[in-house]
Amino acid sequence: MSQKKKSMPGAVLLLAALGFVLGTCEFVIVGILPEIAEGLGTSLAAVGKLVSVFAACYAVGTPVITAATGGVSRKKLLAVLMGLFLLTNAVSLAAPNVTVLYATRVLAALVSGTLTAVAMLYAKEVTAPDQTARAISLVYGGFSVAAVLGVPLGTAVCQWLGWRWTFAVILLMGAALLPLLLRALPAVPIRGESGGLVKSFSILGDSRCSLCVGMILCSASATYIVYTYLSPILTDTLGLPEGTVSPLLLVMGACSAVSNLLSGALGERGGLRTLPWAFAAQTALFALLPLLLGHLVTGLAGIFAMGLLMYLLNTPAQMHALTLAEREYPFASSLCASMQPVSYNFGIAIGSFIGSAVQAEWGFKPLGVPAAVFALAALGLNLLLLRACRHRTAGAAAACGRAF
Repeated sequence: MSQKKKSMPGAVLLLAALGFVLGTCEFVIVGILPEIAEGLGTSLAAVGKLVSVFAACYAVGTPVITAATGGVSRKKLLAVLMGLFLLTNAVSLAAPNVTVLYATRVLAALVSGTLTAVAMLYAKEVTAPDQTARAISLVYGGFSVAAVLGVPLGTAVCQWLGWRWTFAVILLMGAALLPLLLRALPAVPIRGESGGLVKSFSILGDSRCSLCVGMILCSASATYIVYTYLSPILTDTLGLPEGTVSPLLLVMGACSAVSNLLSGALGERGGLRTLPWAFAAQTALFALLPLLLGHLVTGLAGIFAMGLLMYLLNTPAQMHALTLAEREYPFASSLCASMQPVSYNFGIAIGSFIGSAVQAEWGFKPLGVPAAVFALAALGLNLLLLRACRHRTAGAAAACGRAF
């Protein structure tokens, strides 16, 4: 155990670095869409669909691939997936047309989602039980840092050297990280993950899993109904000049990074039992948002509060899923490791769609109303999940462990 604790910091930092690389690959496309469109001689609308295609393939493909590869050696799977990740970025930087770029983004989405699941499993594997929550929050923190630093960095590289060099930088970061990961991470033996794809998905019949999926999806939907339109809210609703948007987005990114750190603390101090107050705060914030957006100071305060609340569920939900799989569903551990990011991506898609419909009809201020409804639904599902955990027999309830 002492050896495990000594190896934790380096291994977890490398997993966080992997989160940074994967997050940069996913998010940076938003900042370089005009340059891609110009470089490939196509419309902005055509390349704009790269964002939704990535999210859809990530959400739909990841659970299938993670379930199907559950019996593969974890280290071997990581090596193969990282190899494919590097290949997709190499082809992306050399893409002769938008069709090839679409194909590489589809593959990148499938690979990134499965790599995230593998990283979550390793975060639990290389840490002592009392350090697992912090390790998971650090991996998620890598994605937050990608939003804060990786995207501006990739956009700057694009403006200086061209959009292809953005993919080249991601490729170089991944290539440098791969040998370090393979050296630091243990060769984890396969433990109870046989049984096939259908058997892995049978865990969704357990209310402790399905309610958790619904809770994550509703919380993400609530946030992204508003978050999707953050830039125009700042300029059109709050009346800020366009030059202030980038600095304010950096502050928002910092708030989301703090949210991930707080999520790790919640994972250590009660897990799912700490989330009702977070969802209640989300519900109240979004219900008041139409009023808050009527004034610059209160509007900014509300937006930054949204950033501090948006990722609080990450670590408690991930800990719950991993612990449930470890105790009762070892054949579905890989699938459970992907539960949080996949459910969150589905929520992003739903929230963006609803937000688009609402703002087209009524503008930006009313976005808080449907967001509050989804946050309230997340609160209700959280309470039902806690009840489902408590009403299990003593042996089965132990699967919730510290997660509720």
